[in-house]
Amino acid sequence: MDWDQLVSHLAATTVVAIVTQRADGTDAVAPIWVVVVDGQPYVRSYLGPTALWYRRVLSGRPVAFTTGDGEVAERDTAAALLQPRVAVRTEYVNPGDPIQAAIDGAFLAKYRAFPEADEMAKPAVVACTLRILPG
Repeated sequence: MDWDQLVSHLAATTVVAIVTQRADGTDAVAPIWVVVVDGQPYVRSYLGPTALWYRRVLSGRPVAFTTGDGEVAERDTAAALLQPRVAVRTEYVNPGDPIQAAIDGAFLAKYRAFPEADEMAKPAVVACTLRILPG
């Protein structure tokens, strides 16, 4: 899957699976939400800076997205880790960056059916925004 295909997958998929690496080098997978704004994918940590996947990403360890349904990671992490994946890089997005308003709107629009959608625009969550870049 090339970059454009990954972006399309991330835009069309409700729950995606992010694969990060533990300190011991083993892979871990977590289901998360993602939005695409002007062709650029973004993720936020719903749990703020305490989420393990987010801390692993910030530590500089490898990051990838699976190319399957991320809901598998909610039910069976071993199966999710067997899915094909695409390596990516991340870049922190400052909470004051003007793009944050568009990201807020994208999260609220894509996930409005979920009661947690409003949480994605709270300051502590906005402060954990990452831009996804080609690996």
